[in-house]
Amino acid sequence: MKRMLILIAILILIPALYVGGFILYGTITRFQPAPIEDVAVEKASAPVTRTISLDDTLSFMIWNIGYGGLGAETDFFYDDGKMVTTPEEWVKKYTDGINTTIKENKDVDFIFIQEADRHGKRSWNIDEVAGISSQVPDHNYAFAVNFNIKYLPFPYLDPIGNVYGGILNCTRYTPIESKRIALPGIPDWPKKVFYLERCLLMQRFKLPNDKELVVINTHFEAYDDGSVKKEQMKLTKKILEEEYAKGNYVVLGGDWNIAPSDFNVKKWEKEINHDKLYEMNNDSNYIKGWKYVYDPNTPSNRKNNHSFDPKTTFTTVIDYFFVSPNIDVVEVKGIDAGFKYSDHNPVRVRLKMKPLHPVVEIQDTVGTVQDSSAIAMDSTAVEKPSAKEKKEDKKEPKKPESKSDKKAATKEENTTEKKAVKQTDKPRKKQEQ
Repeated sequence: MKRMLILIAILILIPALYVGGFILYGTITRFQPAPIEDVAVEKASAPVTRTISLDDTLSFMIWNIGYGGLGAETDFFYDDGKMVTTPEEWVKKYTDGINTTIKENKDVDFIFIQEADRHGKRSWNIDEVAGISSQVPDHNYAFAVNFNIKYLPFPYLDPIGNVYGGILNCTRYTPIESKRIALPGIPDWPKKVFYLERCLLMQRFKLPNDKELVVINTHFEAYDDGSVKKEQMKLTKKILEEEYAKGNYVVLGGDWNIAPSDFNVKKWEKEINHDKLYEMNNDSNYIKGWKYVYDPNTPSNRKNNHSFDPKTTFTTVIDYFFVSPNIDVVEVKGIDAGFKYSDHNPVRVRLKMKPLHPVVEIQDTVGTVQDSSAIAMDSTAVEKPSAKEKKEDKKEPKKPESKSDKKAATKEENTTEKKAVKQTDKPRKKQEQ
């Protein structure tokens, strides 16, 4: 009986020591970045001397590469699947495919990558940042760490181990500033000891009108009830509004882990979904006049509960852009990569800055919806005349009621025509939307 009690005590004590020991180790070695930190910019192998003009149409691409471990053949234990560690040969195949895709899109001015590992057990210690940056030698790049764990002891039978990953910006222009801005994290202890420290990677670029283009790469919270994401978006909103108030042009892009405000989350539901993450839509009133920009015809993310099957796998859109009112959307297009190399597909967009800081008017127009609603399109967004312009165009001269009035009206019309002739060559000032 005594031996039995000792055996039971040992069986209880060993797991307790295992868990307790790693919680202590994780607490001591925990990654705790400052709220705002400078991020080093690695120079392109070819010197970058380009400058941004207000006449330029700029291209952007976002892609969550799933640390090179979440290609089409995989599932993932955190998404109701079973796999923890992806086989090494699969990871090599996926990272090779990721590098090839980046090379095929090397013409893009700004590339935002999420879940890029520099080393770690889950990615078989492949430096994915080095691999990606080598495909775009004329781009500067900056890397912000958001997952730095010395040893993640879970799951017990196949621990994730060490992880060192984050978000990556590659750009054909040279930033004047690059910052890592910490986002609010999960409050749960001890989970937060082994969890991501999510962040924004924000860069500034000087413009010829003494304003700045501010670009921000993001990867918002995924595994929560929405409360943590709400706090992260609250902080982000403050930053966006402050930058726009300065007259700057702002582009935010990345993995939001929530669908755009007006996207039908059940559009491609081929199997019953029980994940609340995929049932939520973003705030349609997030920031007045700003625009969510996405491709509604190409899924950007798949569920990882089993390997990818186009006939049964649940897919949706959670990767997109958010742009300030002084930026026009020329085109947005998802790249249908078939989820071969990641559980996300890349998304490209072309944007053009407006020369003047606009006063936003709310309009109910197809393809251009204001008030943080979405621009979901495949072609150019065209500006339409404002309601005021239409009203002015419909005005007609008042008919004279008497001969004296008719003479006065004729004289007034002749004077108006002379003035109009003088002003014919002057450009008509467009009203900004």
